[in-house]
Amino acid sequence: MFGSSGFLGRYVVNHIGKSGSKMILPNRCNENARQHLKVMGDLGQIVHLDFSIRDADAIKYAVERSNVVVNMVGREWETRNFSFEDVHVTFPAKLAEICKEVGVERLVHVSALGASHANPSKYYQTKAAGDDAVRAAFPNATIVKPAKLIGTEDRLLNVFAEHTCKFPLAPLVDDGESKHQPVYVDDVALAIQAIVEDEETAGQTFELAGDKVYTMEDMLRFVQKTIRTPGYPKILYVPSFILRALGAPHEFLLRKVPFPLPTPTGLTKSYIDAQSVNYLKNPRAPGFEQLGIKPAKLEGVVIDYLRAFRFGGYDAGDVAGHLQRQKS
Repeated sequence: MFGSSGFLGRYVVNHIGKSGSKMILPNRCNENARQHLKVMGDLGQIVHLDFSIRDADAIKYAVERSNVVVNMVGREWETRNFSFEDVHVTFPAKLAEICKEVGVERLVHVSALGASHANPSKYYQTKAAGDDAVRAAFPNATIVKPAKLIGTEDRLLNVFAEHTCKFPLAPLVDDGESKHQPVYVDDVALAIQAIVEDEETAGQTFELAGDKVYTMEDMLRFVQKTIRTPGYPKILYVPSFILRALGAPHEFLLRKVPFPLPTPTGLTKSYIDAQSVNYLKNPRAPGFEQLGIKPAKLEGVVIDYLRAFRFGGYDAGDVAGHLQRQKS
C-alpha cells in the first residue's frame, strides 16, 4: 500500500487491517510520522519499508511479496525535488510495470475526479496521464477517482475555516461557482476495501462522489455558518489572475529552495487553475452504489471537527447535540 501515511491512506490501512491481511507499507516517513499505522493491525501484520519513488529496486522489493497493490501516492503542489509528472505519471507507470513483471494479481490506482487532459490545472492533467500510463502497463488495473475529500484532516473545509478565523474576509477564487460533490474520506476508504476484496472490480474505473452538489461558495458559507462566524458571511471574491500573481513568488521558491516551505492550499497555481471547471460524477460510471455503500451526507456528524474553529467555543447545547448525533 503506497501512500499509506497520507490523508486517505490512514483510513484505508485501518479498514483493510481489520480483515487480518498482512500489509506492506512503503513510505519515506520517519517513525514518528508513521507510528499511528502500526496499531491498525495485529502483531506483525503491519510492515513498514523505507523507499523512494525513484528507486525501482525498492518498489520491486515491496510489491513482489504482495498479491494486491494499492497506490495512493499524490501531491497538491510541486517542489524542487518532486514535480507533478514525477509523482502522478512516472511513479505510477513504473509501479504498474513492476507489478506486471512480478505477477501481482490486482492493482488499485487512486486518481481524482476531474482528471482530464483538457483540465486547465496541471494537477488534473498529470493525474489523467498517470491513469493512461497505468492502464497501458497493467490493463486490468482498477482506477478509483474520488471527489474532493472531507474529514478531520482535510485540506478543504479546514482551509476555509482557518482562513475565516485568520483573515477579515475569507478569499474565494473568482465567483466561487465551481461545482463539486465532496465525499467523506472514510466512505472512500470503505470503497477501496470493497474493491480490493472483490475480484469482479478488476479493470473498472470507479467515480466516488457525494450525493449532493455544492459550489465552492456554498461550502465556504456552510463552514462559516457552522463555526458561527460573526458578521456571516465574510467572503472576499478575488479574481484568479490576482491570486496567480500573489502566488507566483511562492511557487518560484518551492522549486528552488532545498527545504520545505509552508504552502497554503488556496495559493498554488494548480489549485487556482482548477477552479474554472466543474467536478461532477458521470451518472453512467460505477460508484458507491455498485459497491453497496451509501455515502454520508456533508451535514451532521461528518463535519463535527469544524466545531473546533467555532467563535466563542462550545456551550452545553453544543455538547448535548453532539452526543445525540453520535447516538443516532
